Amino acid sequence: MQYGFILATLGGFLFTFDLPLLRLAGAEKWAMVAARGVLLFLSISASWLFLRLYRGNRSPFIAGKAGLAVVVTNTIANIAFIGASVETDVANLVFILALVPILTAIFSRIFIGEPVHPFTWAASILAFIGVFIIIRDGLHSSKLLGDMLALLCACCTAAAFTIIRGSGKNVATSLGLGSLVSAIVALLFFDAQLNTLFNSAGFGAPAWVWLALNGLVIIPLSSTLIANGPRYLPSVDVSMFFLLETVLTPLWIWMLFGEVPSTAVLWGGLIIVVTLVVHSVWRLRSGLAPQPAIRQVYAED
Repeated sequence: MQYGFILATLGGFLFTFDLPLLRLAGAEKWAMVAARGVLLFLSISASWLFLRLYRGNRSPFIAGKAGLAVVVTNTIANIAFIGASVETDVANLVFILALVPILTAIFSRIFIGEPVHPFTWAASILAFIGVFIIIRDGLHSSKLLGDMLALLCACCTAAAFTIIRGSGKNVATSLGLGSLVSAIVALLFFDAQLNTLFNSAGFGAPAWVWLALNGLVIIPLSSTLIANGPRYLPSVDVSMFFLLETVLTPLWIWMLFGEVPSTAVLWGGLIIVVTLVVHSVWRLRSGLAPQPAIRQVYAED
């Protein structure tokens, strides 16, 4: 269980740099979907190939039906996430993504019959209240499209957590393939303006530099850590670490772009951090180590 908490903590922390890097890039949204998708695919695929050739890891590139299901959810989530990062405010996006723990608890209960401890329900609700305090004045009706895309991303992320938990399989490579599919969609069906990737962006660096840091380092590593978390912890517990983004992302935005966090952000962030710490300590001390998977939802192909 301790190993699962380490994976979830590191993955959640690294994920907080995703939005700041996209903001630093500032390219056209479909160009970012295409570039980020290809980079993520290359990075995750290279890692899989290295482990297969030099470490003897025989895991298939696609882990059966569970892997295919994660490809679908990740493709939609990639497109929705970048679309939301352009179409709505950062506060709106991180607020809606904070729904992931609650959505995961609901999906896990409905689809794989995983019991959810009342303390976890209480922690999820308390964290949600903390997020609401942060951005209660930040929602704008003019951002409806971006807000809906953010909600779609949250639902797909929660669905992926549930699939991973129900199958007990390593589907990290499915995240890479889903990223590639989202890139192909952007290139074939939308006018991805790739020339904007060479424009001068944050700190004078071209947009592709920030996207490379995002797609080759930060997101592949965080996604791999997060994707393996539900193999050792209930998916609800792992998804709660996404709430770190709600606290830390506004801080990174403040440091990079001078957007000063309000008192509400500080108080809401304190509630979330305390909730995560208390819940994590309780899980570790309670000894409620779950089984590797509740049941095999997906049969081997």
